[in-house]
Amino acid sequence: MYDLWLIVAIVVMFIGALGTFLPVIPGIPLIFLAMVGYGFSEGFVTMTPLFLLVNLLIVIVAVAIDYLGTAWGAKRFGASSSGAWGAVIGGVVGLLVLGPLGIVAGPFLGAVIGELMKGRSIDFAIEAGIGTMIGLVGATVVRLFIAFGMIVAFIWRIW
Repeated sequence: MYDLWLIVAIVVMFIGALGTFLPVIPGIPLIFLAMVGYGFSEGFVTMTPLFLLVNLLIVIVAVAIDYLGTAWGAKRFGASSSGAWGAVIGGVVGLLVLGPLGIVAGPFLGAVIGELMKGRSIDFAIEAGIGTMIGLVGATVVRLFIAFGMIVAFIWRIW
């Protein structure tokens, strides 16, 4: 039974790693849930509460990076706070309304709308939207490194 739980945990972690690219799958939280599930299966001997707590904190930071990276990209390309907040709100609303497409389109449109509401030109608003997309790509790369780091820590811990 122990081997079955290990295989399930690794498969779920692989799906979680895919989720760092695919917005439909909550990648890093899924990797963490695989760790917790494996911990239950082995009585939290290898997956100690401290190890899981550290990884939970990493998950919280990774989720924050998702939203903050997008806002940072917008600000880096000159967006006002209206554009940065628009990018964050657009990401959430976009996901809820448009599904996976909303993760990409939502922040872009949110930044553009935020800048237009601030009275900026359409050219400036689009530049802020492009900056948002660059921030989103950067956040994705960071998430990927975090996901693989968590998986390596898990493997290191069990072997």
